[in-house]
Amino acid sequence: MRDLQRRQMGVVNKTLHGATEIMKNFGTPKASLAKIELLVGLTAFLLFSLVIFGSSRRRCNNPTLRGLLWAAYTLSSYLIAYTLGLMTEASFQNELFPVWAILLMIFFGSADSCSAYSLEDCEQWRNYAWQCLIKSTGVAILLIIYGIRWPMAMVLFFLILILPLKFGDRGSALNVASGHGRQRVAKLMADYMSSEHQSSEGNIDLIHMRGYKYVVRGEELMVFTKLGKRAAAEPKTPSYRRSLKITDGVITIEKVWNCRGWLLRSGGGDEDSKLKDICLSFSLCKLLYLRCCGYSLPKQAHEKLWKLIQHLYAEGNGYERAFKVVELELSFLFDRFYTNYPIVFLPCRWLKKLMEILLLIIGSLMAIGLYGQLYILNSNQDEVHLATADGLSIDFLVTALILIVYICVELVQLFFMAISDWAKVSLLCKYVHNQSWHNRKRVGKLIRLICRTQLLKPWERKLGQYSLLESYDYTPSRWLYSNFTAPFIDPTREGQKQSTPAKLSSEVKQAVFHSLMSSYPRVLENGRASLRLNKVEHKLSWACGLETQTQVIIVWHIATSICEHEHRGPISDPNFYVATHLSKYLAYLVVFSPKLLPDHPGDAEYIFYQIIYELRALLEGRNTKEERIQKLKEIGETRDENGTWSVISQGARLGQQLLKGKGGPKFIWKVLAEFWAELMVYVAPSDNAKAHIEHLAMGGEFVTHLWALVSHAGIEREPLVERPTLNRSQSWPN
Repeated sequence: MRDLQRRQMGVVNKTLHGATEIMKNFGTPKASLAKIELLVGLTAFLLFSLVIFGSSRRRCNNPTLRGLLWAAYTLSSYLIAYTLGLMTEASFQNELFPVWAILLMIFFGSADSCSAYSLEDCEQWRNYAWQCLIKSTGVAILLIIYGIRWPMAMVLFFLILILPLKFGDRGSALNVASGHGRQRVAKLMADYMSSEHQSSEGNIDLIHMRGYKYVVRGEELMVFTKLGKRAAAEPKTPSYRRSLKITDGVITIEKVWNCRGWLLRSGGGDEDSKLKDICLSFSLCKLLYLRCCGYSLPKQAHEKLWKLIQHLYAEGNGYERAFKVVELELSFLFDRFYTNYPIVFLPCRWLKKLMEILLLIIGSLMAIGLYGQLYILNSNQDEVHLATADGLSIDFLVTALILIVYICVELVQLFFMAISDWAKVSLLCKYVHNQSWHNRKRVGKLIRLICRTQLLKPWERKLGQYSLLESYDYTPSRWLYSNFTAPFIDPTREGQKQSTPAKLSSEVKQAVFHSLMSSYPRVLENGRASLRLNKVEHKLSWACGLETQTQVIIVWHIATSICEHEHRGPISDPNFYVATHLSKYLAYLVVFSPKLLPDHPGDAEYIFYQIIYELRALLEGRNTKEERIQKLKEIGETRDENGTWSVISQGARLGQQLLKGKGGPKFIWKVLAEFWAELMVYVAPSDNAKAHIEHLAMGGEFVTHLWALVSHAGIEREPLVERPTLNRSQSWPN
């Protein structure tokens, strides 16, 4: 027994001794150096992720991608500060520390495609400036500790010159995207657009865009001019509006359409007006940007914009062209809030970008060439290095690898910028401005090749889908969504399970755009106009005047689900797909994006939770869709105990009314398709521009495209005052 105890004690002592040795090894200088090198490499990888995938958020509604980008965006700042601290506090020296420190600082402002992850980050632009100052102080302390010898000074000189360029671009982009910056930047365009319509009254030609003096480019330099300079320049004529004079340097839509160069003239290199539409999207983005800044346009300006939308619709498949213009417009709007492009593409900034690349390449090549032999193991006995078995310095290899990767990242970033829509607008405006290019067909062909190259789509082009009867019994994982995880991730509610997204078809776009064209200039109706045209208003209009818009959507969604099960439309009937896809899309907005709908998000969440609770009690034990539909049909003619209709029974009742109609399945789907198309237009107007901008960074939403269109047209939704106030006295179900 004693021998067994001795053996056990021996094993324990060996284990403790081994653990002690491991802990000692972790505390050695070489272990600390390895940790620093690992952190520097990890930061470089995070930079690579932000550069490559930063702008992918608006093209992909993927939570995993957003989570990875958020982690990269957030961790990079902390890792840089922590690594600089390790270098400063290290008990040993390594002459590559200053190089790594400056590279870390360059990394801090390098991702032009992801200057901010969210709108809240834009408001923290002063915080970013303070971080730059504090981290730069840490680098300065490190340089003082090490001193700057001549070979090192040459390398560091070229790298240090890059720092203000990187810091300046990202800091300016955050400032301009902040609330304060937006107000300042939008002031000039708001004052100009308040009277632009007066200059073209009775003199509008939509074919040649005569009278449409919407600014494309040329006002940027004046935007950033201090207000005091203008006041000093014009003391005799004080004005509280900034004036923008349309000079030769200011490119307008009218000038683009009337350009006499081969590339843009009628019958030239832009037969389908795709290149002109790029400039149109950029110009319209500035007007939508005013809406995001709280500015409004006069009624006459909206009427003029509506004529432009009608003109786009009138040409062939006009709805396709109109939506493509809006797609590109929203991609520009995304860039204004979440990337450095508004700063990088200011006039004469390309030279600055090229200088930045040149300094980086020179500094990197000098670092690799001059110090390749200086960092071999034991080159300096007072320093700590890591090396392979054959004596090759790992420190030097890590430095060379990071520099090469960073150069490649910058070149890739430069390539993305060169083929970006911002570059296309810049090239087209230079073509319009430089008349010497008009007769040079080769220049026009080169610009056309660049501008028609589109590697990535502007947004996801999908409709989120949610089916209440298929997802009401969904229960999220208690392990993933609990009180412990609630502070870190957004919890998923009961019944909140998304269906497979549907492709945004041309039939859906055509139906919705046709409804939009039919709505103007009347006051938007909550689906009643389509019911009136189909002569079923007297039977079905009761389902359009419910207590909240959320209830209207859910009632019609349930009815559409019943009709889908009972009379599935033929493949050749586009109304079936329009109705079912829009029904599930609006239900999806209720469940996942209620801020984009008219109701208060709290009301929508409360109503949805109540419906899930009631539906689970009603359909308990019914596992198939057939059984669920049969139960709904049974309650379609019953009221609850208080003599009122619940949302579920109202949906079942509406479904029964549709099925018992005299028109047959084809007529049912015509009614539902036109109703849902009108309802899409009805929910589109919104004063919550912030919610739409936030969703641009999550793959975009179809309703945001409609919001842009109705915002240009000045279409508003009048509140239905006859609706009763929502009763919130009931408690949440357990």
